[in-house]
Amino acid sequence: MIDEKDMEILRVLRKNSKSSVNAIAKATGIPPATVHHRVRKLDSEGVIRRYTVELDDSKMGFSLGAYVFVSVQQGQGEKLDQRLMAQKFAKYEFVEEASVLAGDVDMVLRVKARSMEDLNHFVLDYLRNSPGVEKTRTMLIMYDVKSE
Repeated sequence: MIDEKDMEILRVLRKNSKSSVNAIAKATGIPPATVHHRVRKLDSEGVIRRYTVELDDSKMGFSLGAYVFVSVQQGQGEKLDQRLMAQKFAKYEFVEEASVLAGDVDMVLRVKARSMEDLNHFVLDYLRNSPGVEKTRTMLIMYDVKSE
């Protein structure tokens, strides 16, 4: 069971996964030995699945962001597995995240592209021609705010 001390440690790691044990201890007021033990425990229990890096997409040339909502064809013979479709779409180079949804839309893709041409190619040529895709709706991201 995760307690408040674990949550404090995880908040620090979420901001910077490279934080040292001493830096986490200083930020949380938890002794370094306790931090070390708890991080190892969170790792071994699978609470921490991986350590990652946050990239600056614009410096990498991916300055255009969008959410693409996908509706899947229903009742067209064989049943389509939306989880498998989302996994397939998530492998495309522009897709940062693919989520299956409940409601009027079946899934949403968070996309980063280099240009409108790249985004058009992805949506018009790839997505809309993928088996099972009924329709798409694209919303451009104007401004991103990351939570701290």
